[in-house]
Amino acid sequence: MRGHTTVSVDLGVIRATRLAIELRSPVEDRQKDYAEANRATRPLVVAVPGVFAGKTLALCGAGPSLNDTWTSIREYDHVFACNSALPYLVQRGVRVTAGVGIDQTPRLIEEWADPPAVPYYLASTVDPTLVTHLQAHGRQPIFFHSTVGFDGEFEYYCDRWPPMYMVGQGFTVLSRFLGLADWMGFERVDLYGADCAFGPDDVTHANGTIATNAYVNPLIMAGEIDGRTWRTRPDMLMAAVELARRVRGSDGKYRLVGDTLPSALLDKDDSFLDLVCRSLAPGERPPANA
Repeated sequence: MRGHTTVSVDLGVIRATRLAIELRSPVEDRQKDYAEANRATRPLVVAVPGVFAGKTLALCGAGPSLNDTWTSIREYDHVFACNSALPYLVQRGVRVTAGVGIDQTPRLIEEWADPPAVPYYLASTVDPTLVTHLQAHGRQPIFFHSTVGFDGEFEYYCDRWPPMYMVGQGFTVLSRFLGLADWMGFERVDLYGADCAFGPDDVTHANGTIATNAYVNPLIMAGEIDGRTWRTRPDMLMAAVELARRVRGSDGKYRLVGDTLPSALLDKDDSFLDLVCRSLAPGERPPANA
């Protein structure tokens, strides 16, 4: 999702292996072209500040813990579902009020092949084919910007698009959308399916997909926290660390639901979280292996 982000990753607690891993978008050379194509969408609808002031939101990722928690998604003003969590929840009768997507690959077209009848909050850099697909089914895209780092990005958005929010924080669709949810005024956001890790047998999503099917040649890492081994990917691990910090500092506005890696990190101090995973400054290298 974000181009040229380098993170330092710890693969274990007892025997630390420090790695510098660069996270790149698979379509980073086309991101501006995608945004320009999506700007031609008619009608061009963008997210509005404060539109959900005082409301509560269940923001649902597609992690495997959703299998254990979806039945508790009730009595919220709104339920937004990311990626494959949308058809998963709709099929189970959950009243979903919007879909959320930022993926720049064609995967979302597959996951939303028969898109439920809800509005769709989309990053302006999604594959334009997705927008065409949704409109062909009578669905309304609502755009926001998810900063990805192409040259002149900020100026381009300011010059070529209507004024709207630019999300700049987060390593998964769920964690990225938190900034927009705050800008749109939600009073409390409960996070479902925010596993940031694989389930048993490397199940990655509540719909049963496994890592080797969901991702192309995934870099899978394992580490131990409080005696429990977690398996994950670099971007998901970074998202877990960041979500733990954001939830901890939100004074109850954000709440994690379910047995997830961010929940396991919630009571860890900053030095521990830095050891697990952190962003590196330009030119910085991780310390030597322990």
